[in-house]
Amino acid sequence: MLRAIGAFLVFLASAGMGCQESRKLSEHIQALEEFLQVIICLKGEIRYGGSSLPDAFRETAMHCSEGYAAFLKAVSEKMENRQVEDPGRIIQQCAKKYLKEKALSAEEQERIAQLGERLGYLDREMQLRQLSLYEDEFERMIQKAKEAAPAKKKLYHSLGVLGGAMLAILFW
Repeated sequence: MLRAIGAFLVFLASAGMGCQESRKLSEHIQALEEFLQVIICLKGEIRYGGSSLPDAFRETAMHCSEGYAAFLKAVSEKMENRQVEDPGRIIQQCAKKYLKEKALSAEEQERIAQLGERLGYLDREMQLRQLSLYEDEFERMIQKAKEAAPAKKKLYHSLGVLGGAMLAILFW
């Protein structure tokens, strides 16, 4: 009886691991979509609000999810206080500190960190163009992730169930 319960629990745990990996893919896509919203809000604040970079980051923080809001507020505060002169370094430091919990790959976090290098010393029109390029790039990343997600989710579910079945049989 204990063997059967143990085999069932091993099977259940493996299937759960497959579901967890599948959920991580959904969180990854959601994190990308939330950052796309950040970019769109920044563009709006700069274009229509006529905001400076610190003001645009602060105003955008009010319209974003919690994780990105903390990141944007920190960037705004550091830019206003001039703790570091280079906006590229400010965004890089804040991205490393505040975006660790987000379900973003290292490459995507690096792309976000590079945002400051592109926005820092440019006039308003160039800032808007750079944000448009970022918007296009993140839209492509989202599309690519969405196209790959169903196959990966199915694979994770299948491997979890099959791996659990195999372990349960071996355990039995």
